[in-house]
Amino acid sequence: MASLFRGSRPGLLAIFVISGFAGLIYQSIWSHYLGLFLGHAAYAQALVLAIFMGGMAAGAAWIARAGQRWRNLIRGYAVIEAIIGVLGLLFHWIFTSVAGFSYDTLLPALGTPLAVDIARWGVAALLILPQTILLGMTFPLMSGGLIRRYPGSAGNLLGGLYFTNSIGAAIGALAAVFVLLPWVGLPGAMTTAGILNFAVAALAWWLAREPEPAPNAAVSGTDAPEQSLRKNPLLRVVLFGTALSGAASFAYEIIWIRMLSMAVGSTMHAFELMLASFIAGIALGGLWVRKQADRAESPLRLVGWMQIFMGIAALASLAVYAKAFAWVGWLLQALAPTDGGYALFNLGTATIAMAIMLPAAFFAGTTLPLFTVTLLRAGQGERSIGRVYAWNTLGSIVGVFAAIHLLIPTLGLKLALCTAALVDIGIGLFLLRGQAQDKRSMLRFGLATALAATALILAVRVPFDPMTTASGVFRHGRTSLQTGDRILYYKDGKTASVATVLSQNGGINISTNGKPDAAIQMTDKFPPSDDEATMLMLAALPLAMLDAPKKAGVIGFGSGMTTHTLLGDPRLERVDTIEIEPAMVEGAKVFGPRVERAYTDPRSHIVIDDAKSYFSGQNTKYDIIVSEPSNPWISGVGALFSKEFYQFIPRHLTDEGLFVQWVQLYEIDDHLVASILAGLTSSFSDYGAWLANSTDLVIIATKNGPLPPLDAQRILTSPQLKSELARLKLDSTQRLTFRKIANAELLRGMTRYYASLPANSDFYPVLGLHAPKARYMKSSADGILTLPFYLPQLLETLGVRQPMPAEISPSPLDHFIADVYTLRARALAAAMRNQPMKEGTDGRLNDKATLPALQIKALLEECTAPWTAQRSSSFSLRLRELAEWTLGHLSAQELQGVFIQPAWTKCASMPAEFRSVFAMLDAYARRDYAVMESLGRQWLEQPPQIAALQTDFSQLALAAVMHSLAHEKRWKELVQVAKVYGPKVSLDANQRTGMGLLLAVAENHVAGTLASPQITAP
Repeated sequence: MASLFRGSRPGLLAIFVISGFAGLIYQSIWSHYLGLFLGHAAYAQALVLAIFMGGMAAGAAWIARAGQRWRNLIRGYAVIEAIIGVLGLLFHWIFTSVAGFSYDTLLPALGTPLAVDIARWGVAALLILPQTILLGMTFPLMSGGLIRRYPGSAGNLLGGLYFTNSIGAAIGALAAVFVLLPWVGLPGAMTTAGILNFAVAALAWWLAREPEPAPNAAVSGTDAPEQSLRKNPLLRVVLFGTALSGAASFAYEIIWIRMLSMAVGSTMHAFELMLASFIAGIALGGLWVRKQADRAESPLRLVGWMQIFMGIAALASLAVYAKAFAWVGWLLQALAPTDGGYALFNLGTATIAMAIMLPAAFFAGTTLPLFTVTLLRAGQGERSIGRVYAWNTLGSIVGVFAAIHLLIPTLGLKLALCTAALVDIGIGLFLLRGQAQDKRSMLRFGLATALAATALILAVRVPFDPMTTASGVFRHGRTSLQTGDRILYYKDGKTASVATVLSQNGGINISTNGKPDAAIQMTDKFPPSDDEATMLMLAALPLAMLDAPKKAGVIGFGSGMTTHTLLGDPRLERVDTIEIEPAMVEGAKVFGPRVERAYTDPRSHIVIDDAKSYFSGQNTKYDIIVSEPSNPWISGVGALFSKEFYQFIPRHLTDEGLFVQWVQLYEIDDHLVASILAGLTSSFSDYGAWLANSTDLVIIATKNGPLPPLDAQRILTSPQLKSELARLKLDSTQRLTFRKIANAELLRGMTRYYASLPANSDFYPVLGLHAPKARYMKSSADGILTLPFYLPQLLETLGVRQPMPAEISPSPLDHFIADVYTLRARALAAAMRNQPMKEGTDGRLNDKATLPALQIKALLEECTAPWTAQRSSSFSLRLRELAEWTLGHLSAQELQGVFIQPAWTKCASMPAEFRSVFAMLDAYARRDYAVMESLGRQWLEQPPQIAALQTDFSQLALAAVMHSLAHEKRWKELVQVAKVYGPKVSLDANQRTGMGLLLAVAENHVAGTLASPQITAP
């Protein structure tokens, strides 16, 4: 009879590869969907896996009994695959409808946090439980159908199915993130998986066109094996053994992923590479055991050895992991920061993950087939396939919860892994002891015990140095923290490993999985850190804009300084700070008095939850919501920069409420920032952006009307805030306003100019997919970062800000580079007027700061002899430098004697063509836009004969015309001028950015929409 089905066996095994491929796409994509709904808190991660594994266990358990009555299991399998496909095609529509109803109606109506949590968990379960139950039926159905058709080779078939399904799953994990998500997003990935299910169903239906033989008659009467777990010792041993084995295996997976995140980074790409490595190991184990299971004299003895080897391999992985940091450091030093280098870095990441995971995962892949064959040989029938699968899956659920909520927080990652390994070793020793019937087998049992004990002793001695694990090697290649650094706090929390580190200069930083999230200088002998300016401005800016704020919400605790600053304002009655990881709140206590109000002020409420879920469950509207997440390249963080998040936030603001967003401009690029802006700008009525330091952007948005004006006096009435603002040299409206780099008009222009990517979305996660590469390539959003010091005239023209008022001294701190540029501009102006600087000597200015002024004066010392071409060229270059370094940084008042009524330009022998340059510079200095336009057009129509002047000042002439037209809102003319003259003028990178942004602003006005841009950044 088996000959009738000989041709269908390879085909059925092949389609199980496709089934595994689709199944892992579902698991991967479901985790993204449910992560959006449940958040990324520890219980949510565990719940997603629990729902997935629980549904599969339920499906396997039901089909184990019901399938015995089915005449054609393979065709039953085909029907199940088709139903899964239908649900896959409908999933995105169902999810968005259910999530919208939950956020808008269900959760706000429930009131109590417990009811909200129960509702969220219940809704999440209902979203994927039907599909997971059906997925749980597929392995038992295919296994049972093949065993019916090919009796006598159960072990070979089970191992082969385990291999094919797992290898398909490993490929699916990689395809989901590296191919499908960038190509079609989450909805398209679900559709792809659904279509594959239909293809599998059709092929399986066709291959199963011949009826299956009747299942082997079950042993009946007094010889029938006992099916009751309570009365059958073998059944009890096998089912409890496979459950504990599943628990240990999933604990390994959770622990390894947490460990590797500190070595290779917590990115979406890294996570899928780790998952694929683990599943590939399981697949190879299934491939190996398919030849061994049927030949084994005692499958139970063999699985005992496999369990012991799995535990020993898991313990050995600690020694391999200890080397992983050095390997990652070597990769970063050896590879170039290019696209090819990033591809090789991912390959290296996968290799490291496989070196750690694959050996133990290999042995894990052998256990399920061997446990199943044990019961089949004992006459338990094909029902045993589903029972073993169900118990193994239930054990996996226990392993997930135990690892996240018990083992890791209580024991730490290292001892948690050792504990899971002891479970595997204990199972193996128990099984071997039960099979030991003679002296030889007892010796083998003793050898196994000795090997396990030795491995455990060696594993415990493997160093897990927090100086290494908290080093963040994946960012810079260093395998340890700096010499002299000291760990003040370290804890492996439920979702991340948190460390606070004291540096030699008295600064403390707090990091998550090796990535520093905040730093504060604790001593007054050294200046405050850059991060302190950001955290203070996140709170101070909205407070300085509102007359009577009452409630504030903060997303992300970080160091606690933002919450602390908000609580310095007595007008606030309540501040809710929502943080996912409890260890973050505990670790930040070392910042002491710098953040004490976050812990001691009765108005402060720290909530451990996902922010989106917490806000939905509260009937509270906030005057201020501050979002300060970690970097967008971290897996899951991109959801706090998505257009759906920005559509969600205004529902929880009061009518005059303000939303504040921290965007890190390092380890990202301008195009990725534009994908954030594309989502944000469409959800708020007005917005502006400030640079807190040289790397951090602060965006403030309002849901209704224009942004209110900023007035520091609103917060300087608080003695606490006044003192803290003074420490950061931000204790005036002028200094706070000076750091503004964009208004709504310019932010929309940035969105258009850098629009090479779609808006970051929950369902098209642009940041999660592209930001990891930007981090690897050490990119930064230079076009945005350099605006205040390379393109200050653009900011003034668009009404973003004015130069620093003459009566205000720039900040003596090095947080904001434009302060130093202002200082240099004032020094140059003073030198041109032969005056000392008002601020006196500043250590930040070296001897070259006023070099253009000295060179210009030197070139003007001899004014009798005719000028040579070389002298004209040198003077033109120095004059351009003087203009670039002063015009946009100084007010008209401060440019008196420099370009307005200058005394130094009187040189009889100077070529007459320089007069048009001085006239244009005078108009620029006076901000006389009409004259700027007139002179600029004349220059562009009739360029000077001196080649150096054409090279050095044609860009200034073009900018004069474009800035004048922008100032007068003549946008169509501006677009035409750029089209006609732009190609004729040679521009450097900063000038191209300035012209491109101004043109993008104009095109937005002309189009009246943010439709596809006509020009984009290179």
